[in-house]
Amino acid sequence: MFDIGFSNVNPTLHCPGTILGAAVMENYGRVFGGNDKSDFSIYSHVYTESVSEVQYAFYQEEIQLAETIGVGIARYPKKTFFSRSNILGPEYMGNGAEAPFDDQFPMAFGTGPFSIHDRYVTEDIPVGCHVYHELGKKFGVATPVIDSIITLGSAMVGTDFYQTGVTLDELGIAHLNKEELLDYLVNGNFKEQNHG
Repeated sequence: MFDIGFSNVNPTLHCPGTILGAAVMENYGRVFGGNDKSDFSIYSHVYTESVSEVQYAFYQEEIQLAETIGVGIARYPKKTFFSRSNILGPEYMGNGAEAPFDDQFPMAFGTGPFSIHDRYVTEDIPVGCHVYHELGKKFGVATPVIDSIITLGSAMVGTDFYQTGVTLDELGIAHLNKEELLDYLVNGNFKEQNHG
């Protein structure tokens, strides 16, 4: 369960890309010379070296969480983040597949998001990012980059994702210590919460 969650690349790619690219997204087809808004893509029009640095830092926090808890996570070398196709290139098209920053990436044209209220923010932050935040608090792992995405996303959409995001209580695992959590994840042995 957790290794699958940690290996989901959507929060890692979508959340920093959308938050850091919000101005481009909102101005594309509006003031940028004749562009068709329906062609917009964070992959094609937002991803740059600086955005990749944030995505990689986000990923490092995920790795620290996974290692602290003792679960797996898909591994990517740093250089894989530094292209327009990012880690989706090798994941979906095989090793070595990349779209360099200096080239157009027409394959991604029209994939959006087209609004800050897209699922890249309204789902990936309160579910993916907030669960990472909660795990970090529980297991003593600092998540400053992930937390910054939650904070900025909350301000942009006017919803406090720290208050509305998925919690470990809602997942039914807040009461489990590391050993109990791993026993549940690996062996299916779930320790009920003691209410007495």
